[in-house]
Amino acid sequence: MRYNLPVLVIHGGAGSWQIADQDKAKLTISEALERGYYEFRKGSALEAVVEAIYYMEESGVFDAGKGSVRNSAGYIEMDAGIMIGNTLQAGGIMGLREGSAIKKAFEILLQNRHVLMIGSGDNTSNNNKNTISENEVSGDTVGAVALDQHGNLVAGTSTGGIKGKLPGRVGDSPIPGAGYYATPNVAVSSTGVGEIILRMLPAKEVDILVSLGFTIDDALRAVINKITKIFGKDNIGMIGLDKYGNASAYYNTKGMARGVISSDGVKKVYVFEGEI
Repeated sequence: MRYNLPVLVIHGGAGSWQIADQDKAKLTISEALERGYYEFRKGSALEAVVEAIYYMEESGVFDAGKGSVRNSAGYIEMDAGIMIGNTLQAGGIMGLREGSAIKKAFEILLQNRHVLMIGSGDNTSNNNKNTISENEVSGDTVGAVALDQHGNLVAGTSTGGIKGKLPGRVGDSPIPGAGYYATPNVAVSSTGVGEIILRMLPAKEVDILVSLGFTIDDALRAVINKITKIFGKDNIGMIGLDKYGNASAYYNTKGMARGVISSDGVKKVYVFEGEI
């Protein structure tokens, strides 16, 4: 669906969402949309994406930031990435053990020296201040894509990874083309099983299809259907936004917390059925 600029689309992860969790998820998505959209008034799509993701990290509702799951050694390792489409600048962080992963990725992007960095911190602590009680909700990775009045497209993704993962494991979220991607044509954020997403690079595939003339809706569906055909269901969800303000979301899981807000005065929030 096409929206008037500026536009912000966000997700709180694709997975085995429970009906009992949807009210809390929708409330958090709704507030994250408002927080991110406010940044358009004083900043750009970049600030909108960072703020929306940061709010979701801080909420503890999703597997990111304060809601991050623990690895097999009992501590958290967070990953995040962010990219500006018009300049192809990107910043990613892996294995961050405290603080905000998206803000660290943002810092790396602004430095514009490197694309991907490894986090630092106490790798033995079982009392990381970011953690909350586990299994509180069915949430997963969080992400956002935005298009501002100046035509800037931005994509970002943040995660705590997979519960019980081996220390040092890195998923798709900090990797351009996998967990997120932005070009002058499109911005995409992915969520799901990182080991599959890393092998398929779905965010980059969406960019290729849109560049060839596919709509963002058809591109997302084609890529996810391709992954479903190869790996089966219950492994991926994506949101996307093109340079004209056309937004879409698609997933092959039980649900995906997601929402959109734009200058039309429209705000939509869903976990199960509903069209972005």
